[in-house]
Amino acid sequence: MIIEENILALIPQRPPFVMIDKMLYSDETVTRTSFLITEENVLVVNGEFSEAGLLENIAQTAAARAGYMAMMENKPVAVGYIGAVKNLEIFELPKINDELITEIKIEDQVFDMIVISGTVRCKDKVIAQCEMNIFVSKKKPDVFIVSDNILSPLGLTTAENFNQLKNGVSGIRKNQDTALADQPFYASLFENKNDFIQNDDHKYTRFEQLLIASVKDALKNSSIDVTDKKTMLIISTTKGNISLLETEESNPTLQKRISLPTSGKLVAEYFGFINQPLIVSNACISGIMAIITGMRLIRSGQYENAVITGADIISKFVLSGFQSFQAISPGPCKPFDVNRDGINLGEGAATIILSAKQKSEQDIKVMGGAISNDANHLSAPSRTGEELCQAITKSLVEAKLLAGAIDFISAHGTATIYNDEMEAKAITLADMQTVPVNSLKGYYGHTLGAAGLIESIVSIHSLKENLAIPTSGFKEMSTTNPLNIYTDLLPGNFKNCLKTGSGFGGCNAAVVFSKQ
Repeated sequence: MIIEENILALIPQRPPFVMIDKMLYSDETVTRTSFLITEENVLVVNGEFSEAGLLENIAQTAAARAGYMAMMENKPVAVGYIGAVKNLEIFELPKINDELITEIKIEDQVFDMIVISGTVRCKDKVIAQCEMNIFVSKKKPDVFIVSDNILSPLGLTTAENFNQLKNGVSGIRKNQDTALADQPFYASLFENKNDFIQNDDHKYTRFEQLLIASVKDALKNSSIDVTDKKTMLIISTTKGNISLLETEESNPTLQKRISLPTSGKLVAEYFGFINQPLIVSNACISGIMAIITGMRLIRSGQYENAVITGADIISKFVLSGFQSFQAISPGPCKPFDVNRDGINLGEGAATIILSAKQKSEQDIKVMGGAISNDANHLSAPSRTGEELCQAITKSLVEAKLLAGAIDFISAHGTATIYNDEMEAKAITLADMQTVPVNSLKGYYGHTLGAAGLIESIVSIHSLKENLAIPTSGFKEMSTTNPLNIYTDLLPGNFKNCLKTGSGFGGCNAAVVFSKQ
């Protein structure tokens, strides 16, 4: 039997993000829906309904069941969101004009968590199945950015940094430091090697001092109570204190001192955080991943505030590692340019404070974010860009935005041959090739664990000031799929922006920021 109810009355999603057409059956434990895949579907990639689409189809079938049961009991519909996906198996991707029959079964319910199993069939064949933990809440809290800081060679505050960027100032210089490399190299490094915090009785490392100085400035402009059990500290980095290997004797004491949890504990204790800090270290997407993690923790109701900070410093170990990949440019980097030949590295720190409580009407929202992996190569990116496209698409779905609603994109844009090519393919697959794109690597270099945070903050203030920063070093497009790279300050009435990142191990991340 077909339940004669408008499907939109049963689910919170709205076109073009509706991934079910009809409810075929529903009782207390089992629900079945149907869905015809069309060419216009936003989750169709290269003629196939994507993995993200299949997961959304299962989740919306569960949402339709909840909506139908609430309607039958004359109760308001509770909002649910996916807490975990387990035992996911995708045997085949359906194509345009295929019809899906999806069945979900309630396996268990513990308080506000419902455990379901989902099966998707196409032409009487199982093509996908998984288990999902769905958390039910009356409303997911909005997540606001209430304060931030950028600490870099361009300035010690966000305002100083943004003013320098508007004036076209880059921190990248020719450096001749034999402690880092035998030959001169281009990078954005702090000229002042003195401490970033005063009266350091604890002998914090430069990495830890950067984190502390950045958090301290961000906290000055907020009313967040770090001693509140509802406040979380998240630290993003790729290298941490790895430079100690170059100067200290290797022993158990050094091994403990160099560990990221040690740094996290020291920073938390400096400010008085009572919760154990969370460390995010996933190559170059660490900063974006930390923002997404903070957003999810607040939306889950576990926390009301998240102080997210990240930093990395450049050492001989770090620089020589990238040199061994022949990834360092002999001059200032040129993102997306025909003459691009590698990255510049950079030092810096940044902090974003997220909160469920809006501080002012100017606060920017974190609307959605997603992570994917190429499963392709240890150091080389995907050759197709499909996996980054998946992260972009899922971010837009969560933000309930079309690709055309994005006003500008802050790309990873490392200026390596393969990264920029992959990103151009991914952005094109997401149907965003005409959206203005920039890369900030020509100003900061690649700041590793701080990159996603620094570049997100610049994007956030571009939204606030309706002024997007151009791509330093770019002159002529050369990727297979051309993008709309802009080279001058870009004014506009901006509402939404997308930040992307990719890194070693095939990791990808995307996050959407929006203005009220």
